[in-house]
Amino acid sequence: MFTNVKSPQDIFYNPQRLLVPLFQRPYVWNRERQWEPLWQDVKRVAERLLDGIESNHFLGAVVLQQLPNELGSLSSRSVIDGQQRLTTLQLLFDAIHGELDSRRLSAYASQVKALVENPEAYRTSSEDIYKVWPTNRDRPGFNEVMSAKYPVSYSSLANSESQIAKAHLYFSEAVAIWLSEGDQDSRGRALVDTISRHLQIVVIDLAFDEDAQEIFETLNARGTPLTAADL
Repeated sequence: MFTNVKSPQDIFYNPQRLLVPLFQRPYVWNRERQWEPLWQDVKRVAERLLDGIESNHFLGAVVLQQLPNELGSLSSRSVIDGQQRLTTLQLLFDAIHGELDSRRLSAYASQVKALVENPEAYRTSSEDIYKVWPTNRDRPGFNEVMSAKYPVSYSSLANSESQIAKAHLYFSEAVAIWLSEGDQDSRGRALVDTISRHLQIVVIDLAFDEDAQEIFETLNARGTPLTAADL
């Protein structure tokens, strides 16, 4: 087991696949409790960068386990814990990429695309394009919204009522408003810098022969719940 504090650039930049196992629950994060607070945190760090102040924001922890790979295939890891967080980041990044690209900020858009998609030369199947691949129930909605041409016609999506589509819509609208509130070039640069280098995640990497289920249960079920007074 290895534990490191990493930025999204450290986690997502290299060609790879982060696979959510079938036993994981579907995507359940929502606007009030997760999307909006996340965007407010990202926006705060980006606005500080515009003022010449560098700061980081801690997003939490994820647990990944190395999977055996066939020769010539993409490096793959199983997402043991943190799939909601990783999926949300991918939806946020893709929404940012679309908004930057639509404003012809192609250099910044390309930097974000590298955090979302694996280069074509590394793909052996259509699924290999995405760096995070959700559990079965979420794959149709995730694939549909991530592959949709920008601007996305959310109402015409087959999975428009999924939480994944709703998250992408929320981030697209929020990013569009923020970019339009000032100089788009400087804001685009600050936003890309924020999501690439100034978000921090504790990554716990497990070897393929470690007991992932035991570690998952320890992280999620064996602590003592906080009382109202503790909170």
